[in-house]
Amino acid sequence: MSADKFEQFRYKNEFSRSSKIKRFIWNIVYLLLFRPTPGWALHGWRIFLLRCFGAKVGNNCKIYPSCRIWAPWNLELGSFVCLAEHVDCYSVALIKMGSKVTISQRSFICTASHDIGLLNRPLIHKPIEIADHAWVCAESFLAPGVIVGEGAVIGARSAVFKDVEAWSVVGGNPAKFIKKRILRDGN
Repeated sequence: MSADKFEQFRYKNEFSRSSKIKRFIWNIVYLLLFRPTPGWALHGWRIFLLRCFGAKVGNNCKIYPSCRIWAPWNLELGSFVCLAEHVDCYSVALIKMGSKVTISQRSFICTASHDIGLLNRPLIHKPIEIADHAWVCAESFLAPGVIVGEGAVIGARSAVFKDVEAWSVVGGNPAKFIKKRILRDGN
C-alpha cells in the first residue's frame, strides 16, 4: 500500500505552540535541577520548582526526584502527599489529590490516551481525582477519568478503569472490589 493512502490518518499534535514551549522549558528544568537531586533530601526544592511551573502543592509533601510529571500546571496536591520513586503523572489533564495520599513506586497516573474509534487516533484526556487518605500501591495504573474515593486502597499492580468507592480495597487487572477498608481504633 502506498504512503499516500495513509496520509489522511496521520496523527496531528493538537497542543498549542505555547504549551509545547512550556513543556520544553519544564523538561530542561526537570533534567538539570529536579532529577539530579538526592531522593532522601531536597523535597522542598523540588516542590519549589513544581510551584514555579504552576503546580499547587500543600504542606509536608514528599516528591522523589525520579517522579515524572508531564505538566506541573495540571497537578494539585493536598498536604502530606507522597509521590514515590518512578511515579509517572501523565498530567495532560488535571490530576488532583487530596491530603495524606500515597502513590507508591512505579505507579502510572494517566489522564490521556488515544481515541481508537478513529483511524488517526486523536489524543483524548480526562482528569483524575484521588481523595484524602487513599493509597495507590506499587506499579498500579489509573486510567483517564477515574475517581478514587476517600480512604480507598488500590492493590499493587492493579489496573483501574472505573471509579473506586470510598474506604474500599480493589485489586487486579482490571481492578475489582476485594473488601471494605475497616480502620482499627487508635489510628
